[in-house]
Amino acid sequence: MRAWRWPPSSSTVSDLGASSRPTGYAVDMALLALTGAAGRIATAVRPRLRAAGHRLVLCEGPGVPVADVDDDLERFVECDLRDIDAQAEAFAGADLVVHLGAHSDEQAWADLLSVNIDGTRAVCEAARLAGVPRLLLASSVHAAGFVPVDSPALRQGMPLPAPDTYYGVSKAALEALGALYAARFGMTVVSARIMTFADGTDRRSLRSWLSSDDMTRLVLAALTTEATGHHVVWGVSRNTRRHVDLSPGLAIGFDPQDDAETYACAGGHLSAAPSSPFLGGGFTQPDYRLGEPHGGR
Repeated sequence: MRAWRWPPSSSTVSDLGASSRPTGYAVDMALLALTGAAGRIATAVRPRLRAAGHRLVLCEGPGVPVADVDDDLERFVECDLRDIDAQAEAFAGADLVVHLGAHSDEQAWADLLSVNIDGTRAVCEAARLAGVPRLLLASSVHAAGFVPVDSPALRQGMPLPAPDTYYGVSKAALEALGALYAARFGMTVVSARIMTFADGTDRRSLRSWLSSDDMTRLVLAALTTEATGHHVVWGVSRNTRRHVDLSPGLAIGFDPQDDAETYACAGGHLSAAPSSPFLGGGFTQPDYRLGEPHGGR
């Protein structure tokens, strides 16, 4: 791993407490840069990554606060997602860029083009200019929302993109950019089709849940994998009722451990996803209006 951009503090991995690290976490110290640092996923994985011994550069847009920054282990950088030069400076020395910054729901096409597509290209280009060897790009199940739930491609391998919304199109474009930068510039890029990420009592689906611990395992798999090139994987936990194949993730070392069934059996706040012939569920319904947040609902 690379040298730190700022001196290590007196905190060590042992000081952070081994008991706070779920099994399967790497402990070699690395520098990770996260875009969308104020979002739900970044907020959930940050303490887990710190506990695993890593230092973080937290990138967020102008005027967007990032809570609870640990000055010993984290550095906050305010920069627009589309600002290549500012992000290249922020990414300098990083072992991995985790790209989480985006609109996370259906929006007008112009907004998705500007933030999700142009922003992803800027992140990829900034990582290239900074010499970062690895990228983890947050794609979405909605990049494949029109894949039938009974498709053999879900249970063996990885289906081609079949987006269900403009948002899904923006994530399919993200995957294409990841493939381009891996092939042209020799970077290792993982595009993770994140399904239902939620924590606490907000877990929504027995089939598609991705736990915070497993999301952290996904980040660390992208950091440590020996695989090269571009890989599309499912961002999902080891749920008993899942529709999708874990083998693409296992090929890069992502071995999820959590199962939503555990929470269902314990009477937790989980319920089966509504019946739909497509992976995207309600996002594929005829009354879902493209270009409107939440489909106009």
